[in-house]
Order: sequence, then C-alpha cells, then structure tokens
Amino acid sequence: MRGLSFITGNELYAVDVTLVQKVARKLAVTPVPSAPPEVLGIANLKGRVVTVLSLNKLLGLYEASDPGRGINTIVFKSHGSNEDQMGLAIEKPGNLIDLDDTEIKSPHLSNELNEGFCISGIAEVDDRFYRVINFDTIMQKYITGTEAIAINPTFGGNENE
Repeated sequence: MRGLSFITGNELYAVDVTLVQKVARKLAVTPVPSAPPEVLGIANLKGRVVTVLSLNKLLGLYEASDPGRGINTIVFKSHGSNEDQMGLAIEKPGNLIDLDDTEIKSPHLSNELNEGFCISGIAEVDDRFYRVINFDTIMQKYITGTEAIAINPTFGGNENE
C-alpha cells in the first residue's frame, strides 16, 4: 500500500493515499452547533462541503489544533453517491511512504483510547512505527450512522496476529 504519512498527537500515522483527494493546509472550519465532539465543523473546499473530524478526539486524546487559525486537513475522496466529503484534522502532513501489506500488523489497542474503529494496523518503515488509519470504519460511523466493529483486513486486519 502506498501511504500518506502525517503527525497528530506526537504520533506517526498513515492512510492509504488512493483514498485522499488533497491535503488542505490551514483550512477554515466553521463549528456546527450540536455536532458530536469529534466533528470540528464544516469547511468549503471549491464549493463542496467537507465535514472535518478530529482524529485526536476520535482516539480520546487532547485537542491540539485551534480552529481559529485554520486546520491542516486530509480531505478524502467522495464515497459512492454522497457528494459531501470528510476530512481528518492533522497537526503536520508528512510524505508518501510504501507500506508492505504483509508487514502491517494488527495493533495492540489501548483499552483507554477509542482506537478500535480508527486504527487497522501498525507498520514499521525505516525504524519508525506508523498507525494505519482505517478510514472506511470512520466513514461508516459518521456518514451512515452505524457503529463499525470490524478491523479492515485490507490494511492488516486480524490475519496478522
């Protein structure tokens, strides 16, 4: 898998680059009243609505970014017939990295953090460990409203335990 690396909460992450439309730097985000705490707000990206989620809040971590200054956001491609898009707020975008699917291991998830539906695996590249984001399950929860329970086997899944 070709991945896009990024940093959030002083940790390294990666997401399948084929799912990414663009990395928007300092995206202006408007808060949405009564939205779940993981939803930072919405943004306008070339006339399309982007719902921006906080990965830190999804994982149960602190919130590091100040929406007033604009937010670095990974904007994902539209899924199916849904015209709206989703994005993940990140602290710092990284580089493209090559992740060998056979080397992505099932994560040892923290009982204290809500990593189960966000992280599909852990990969080591050049002596650095990357948590691989499972965007499908995040989208399943926030677009369809159904709770995601399975780890995506495409990116490491249970078969690597």
